[in-house]
Amino acid sequence: MTGNGLNAVALREFVAILAAPLPRLAAGVPAAVEPCLLATLAAMLSADVVVFNDLAPRQRSQWAESCSVEFDCDETTAEEEDPELDFFRWYWSDDHCSYPDRTGDFDSVRILSDSRTVSEWRRSMMYAVLRQTPFIFDRQLMVPLPSAPGHSRRIRFLRATGRDFDDTDRALAALVRPHLVAHLHALDLVSRGIAPLTTRQRQLLSLIDGGYSNASMARTLGISAQTVRTHLQQIYARLGVNSRGEAAALLRPPDSVAALGWSGGAVPGGGSS
Repeated sequence: MTGNGLNAVALREFVAILAAPLPRLAAGVPAAVEPCLLATLAAMLSADVVVFNDLAPRQRSQWAESCSVEFDCDETTAEEEDPELDFFRWYWSDDHCSYPDRTGDFDSVRILSDSRTVSEWRRSMMYAVLRQTPFIFDRQLMVPLPSAPGHSRRIRFLRATGRDFDDTDRALAALVRPHLVAHLHALDLVSRGIAPLTTRQRQLLSLIDGGYSNASMARTLGISAQTVRTHLQQIYARLGVNSRGEAAALLRPPDSVAALGWSGGAVPGGGSS
C-alpha cells in the first residue's frame, strides 16, 4: 500500500460540513452531494477531481451531477455529436462503469485497475467517449451509493496521472461511505419536502421497517420503551403521519424512476464511468 496517510484538516472539514444545516433544495429537484463536500473528499484521498453522479442508465439519462471542480462545459465539438461516442451506448459493456448495476453490489468500493490496466483503459470505447469531457483520467476509485430502482448513484475519485488508488484509499472510502449515504438520504428527504430526521430517529425507522416491536427496539438501542414511544410521537409529528407503517413507507425510495417526477436529461460534460 502506498497511500499518503489521512489528511486531518480535510477530515475535520468533512465532519463540519456533515454537521452543518442542510442546503435548501427546490421541491422535486434530485439531490446531489454539495461541491464543497466533494472537495474535502478530494483532499482526503488526494484525488484531482471528485464527481457525484445519479444515473438512470436504462432510460439513458443522468438526473444529477456535482463536481469538486467547476469546469467550463459550454463549448462543444463535432466529436460530441458522434453517435458512436454516446455514453449510454457503451455503459453496459463497460465492466467497471456498470459493475454495481450488473452485479447488484452497491456496497463494494471499486478501483478501475481491478478490471483493466491503464493501456487497456485507454484502448476502450468508454475512454474514447470520456475524452470529450473536461477531465480525462487514468485512475478511478468508485463508491456506489444506495439508489431508487432504476437509478445508479456513485461518487468517483479521479486522478489524471500518477499513482493508482490503493487499498488504503479503498479502506478510507469505505470508512466515509456510511456518512455519505446518511447525508444523501437527508438531502433526498429535503428534496421531497420532508423534514430531515435525527440519527436516533432514523435508527428507529430502520428498526420499524425491519419489523421490530417497541420493546425490541428499546432492547436493541438500550433505551426505555417510554423513550421509544416519545421518539415515535416526534417522528410522526415531523413527518405528518399517524402510524409506524406510514412513517416507514414515506422514507423508502420511490418505486421507479418515473415515480420521482423528474424528466432527467442527457449526460452533461462530466459523464460517468
